[in-house]
Amino acid sequence: MNAVVPHNGQEFRQSTDAAGLCGAIVKQTASNIQGRRYVSVEGWQAIAIAHGCAAGSRDVEKVEGGVRAIGEVRRMEDGQVIATAEGFVGEDEPTWYGGKNKWGKEEPKRPDYAIRAMAQTRAISRACRSAFAHVVVMIDAGLSTTPAEEVPDDGFDGPPMKQARDAAPQKSTEQPSGMPDAEYAKLANLLKATGVPPKKLLDEYKVKDLRQLSQHQYADAIERLNNVLADKAKQQTNAAQPAEASANTFGELLDDEVPF
Repeated sequence: MNAVVPHNGQEFRQSTDAAGLCGAIVKQTASNIQGRRYVSVEGWQAIAIAHGCAAGSRDVEKVEGGVRAIGEVRRMEDGQVIATAEGFVGEDEPTWYGGKNKWGKEEPKRPDYAIRAMAQTRAISRACRSAFAHVVVMIDAGLSTTPAEEVPDDGFDGPPMKQARDAAPQKSTEQPSGMPDAEYAKLANLLKATGVPPKKLLDEYKVKDLRQLSQHQYADAIERLNNVLADKAKQQTNAAQPAEASANTFGELLDDEVPF
């Protein structure tokens, strides 16, 4: 479905207002890959919420060559679908299916659930891009409208680079093994956007470094942080309560929903 470009004054004002409301979240959660900044799924969802829409996925299935999913954006007031798109994770992607990447590094195959989840994430980002690409340009012309989840860890044509690691302070220059750079960058960006102190996660999951989180703990933390981010976007949109209140939500969720 084609991009939803404003065609009258009211829609243009709505997009301008949305850009102002969620601009900070979009920029804070953007991924910096090879010097270019790409909007992540959290940023796209914030834009959708600011427009009174919800973005989701459906029809996840294994097809020839990989896994596909359908993303869609719906207006919350009437449930009308305003944009759809396909997300796909291909078997030719060493990052997900394993094998040597273009730099000769051997990559392990990711679990099937992670591959299916990425197909959904790409579908959601792509559907949001189809509807709201113009809003990203309003927020910051330097942001790329290519969804961050579709960009290789080393960019489209550059050598591998280390991701930013400034969200959680490191007491040692030696980097603990475990979590890949891309996952760590996603977690770090979410911590920045929500204002949740890294120490809350360290204390909750009883680890000394965020890279030591297990896959289950990582998925749990990402889900909770996304919920905080969604609440923050709604608060900014409705102007119902101070934005800083959302930073405490994660702590409340952790206290009430500790999974072990």
